[in-house]
Amino acid sequence: SFVIGSDGYVYEGRGWHWVGAHTLGHNTRGFGVAFVGNYTAELPAKAALHTVQDLLPGCAVRAGLLRPDYELLGHRQLVRTDCPGDALFSLLRTWPRFAA
Repeated sequence: SFVIGSDGYVYEGRGWHWVGAHTLGHNTRGFGVAFVGNYTAELPAKAALHTVQDLLPGCAVRAGLLRPDYELLGHRQLVRTDCPGDALFSLLRTWPRFAA
């Protein structure tokens, strides 16, 4: 599990080698990334988006910690929540790895 700040930095929660507790019933099948902030009406900073879309997954795939054919889902697709906020979820839906 990881948290992304508006500065684009990755802050390790449980990291790669421990099962997270971010999405009940789905934690063993993936890892969670949270953006610091409320993204119901606005988007995270460009640096944070770049980190989540490009940097973090690229590093993880190269290190063998993430499958190259990974899929991206919003928290609300797995559990009953408004997370990650309407504005951010709308953007995530346009990313190539998004799984509808």
